[in-house]
Amino acid sequence: MNLNALSITGNRVVVTLPAQFAGPDVKTIMNDVFDRARKGDANYFIFDFSSCNMIDSSGIGMLVSLTKELKSVDGEMILRNPDRDILQMLSDTGLDRIFSIEKNGGVRQADVDLFQQAVDIKLTIQKEFRGDTCIFMLGGVMNHPIGSSYFKQQFLLTLSDYKKILIDMEELTFFDSLSLGAVLNMNLLLKGTGGALRICGANYIVSDLFKTLCIDQIIPIFDTREMAIDGWN
Repeated sequence: MNLNALSITGNRVVVTLPAQFAGPDVKTIMNDVFDRARKGDANYFIFDFSSCNMIDSSGIGMLVSLTKELKSVDGEMILRNPDRDILQMLSDTGLDRIFSIEKNGGVRQADVDLFQQAVDIKLTIQKEFRGDTCIFMLGGVMNHPIGSSYFKQQFLLTLSDYKKILIDMEELTFFDSLSLGAVLNMNLLLKGTGGALRICGANYIVSDLFKTLCIDQIIPIFDTREMAIDGWN
């Protein structure tokens, strides 16, 4: 790693990102960042996007993971000077409310705590991994805002390692229309950062909702898991 990418003053670290925060560069940079956070060497991180014009899904996933890590040590993270396209992507997917963003000398603080513990979660999420695909097996009830927030949290944390995600709804008994926004936002995020999303196994009620809202024209939907995975390049 280029040591010039990190500027360290006390417990404050400024990370100057490359033109493309993607691929191997993500883990190279973030391994050092996580190491410092976990050892307690630093708890205030600024990611300088001034020279960065692209971030992929693994970069987003790593930043979300660091947000979770810093929550336990009262740390803070700021994204500095993201360009117009990156800022638009963050805004379109609701991530601008999860991250604190510095632009034009001012900081807009995050106003959504993605990792706030909720006591009334009726949604269960299990994960299975097949090659480069992560399968989300949803069960119970996905309601808004508690269930959809939990789904979004787990989805974003998975992005650091997987770009292809299949949502298996076979055990999901209820899915309210407001939760659909979380799924559509994550699909938009994946498509904009080099990944892909598919859905399978939805019951009659959920399938009817998808058909009514023409969701199958936005996200590929399949009857079974095997049909969804088959031929996914």
